[in-house]
Amino acid sequence: MSNEESDTLWYPSKLDVFLNRWFANYEDARRALRSEGGYLLPYRHQFFVCQAEAIRAMGLDPHDEDWKKVGFDAARPADEQAYARLREKREQAEAR
Repeated sequence: MSNEESDTLWYPSKLDVFLNRWFANYEDARRALRSEGGYLLPYRHQFFVCQAEAIRAMGLDPHDEDWKKVGFDAARPADEQAYARLREKREQAEAR
């Protein structure tokens, strides 16, 4: 997978229908995640926080235990192995 694809893996075009919270820097996104919940994901040089419906639309299970292990944060995951599993699942879903 190229860097361009890697940078956009977590935001497929079908997420445009969801109201996601966008941030120019990680710290603001992290604060929003802590205060409002959701899933923090990277997109190129930005970050966004989405809800479970967007995770499902990406072909992932929002209740997957790996989300808890990464701290619901794919930009700076707490558990690299759990992140690798989520990333692999996301890549497989994108390939379908």
